[in-house]
Amino acid sequence: MGEVSNGNGCGVDFGRWIPIFPLPGTVLLPRVVLPLHIFEPRYRRMMRDALADQRAMCIALLKPGYEARYHTLEAAIQPVVGVGRILKAEQTNDGRYYFLLQGVCRARLVEEDRSGPYRRGILNPMHPQALACDEECSLRREIRTLLSAPPLEEISQQSHWMNLFTCNDLTLSDILDVLASSLLTCPEEKQVFLSEPCVRRRAAVIRDALRLLSNELVVATARCAKPRSWPPRCCDN
Repeated sequence: MGEVSNGNGCGVDFGRWIPIFPLPGTVLLPRVVLPLHIFEPRYRRMMRDALADQRAMCIALLKPGYEARYHTLEAAIQPVVGVGRILKAEQTNDGRYYFLLQGVCRARLVEEDRSGPYRRGILNPMHPQALACDEECSLRREIRTLLSAPPLEEISQQSHWMNLFTCNDLTLSDILDVLASSLLTCPEEKQVFLSEPCVRRRAAVIRDALRLLSNELVVATARCAKPRSWPPRCCDN
């Protein structure tokens, strides 16, 4: 299936088995760096194997109702996963791991191996559906305009979102994924976003999220600016 790179010269070979790390409420999007902690014995083994191999693993969102089967290899997971590569890992004296996993791409689970202590999968990478150059430039400009105008301008500066548009190796697909990691707070929303290869549809989701955030900030600012009457009106019993 070939190799897919994270943009830093570090690739993942999809012709090999890749460890699956099922987690509740966690979705890994491409380009995003996720801090993780591993303490269960089966996942310590997974971590050792990953570090000795190509330093790759995928994060799979557990489906609702996973609790009864969490400690087995049977808990249901979403079929589209976030594939990442370990950037940095530190092992504690008692064998636990703290590490940073950077998203490389979205992928679909094709085949699963449950014969060992942890799950592994053969994955098919989902490449972004390319847009015409004019359309991509237009969408990029639209998102950038929303971020650079009040009331989102201050948040954009604090979050360094505008820097995304000056990074030459980031495509529009990459920018949208990074923005989604902050703007979409619900894991189910992030999973739907991860499962969508169409850049145009993902851009529409981010555009709507930015407009909603903008409206909420306008309302919140208006409430704070509204003068309070003094003395306050008494409550009638």
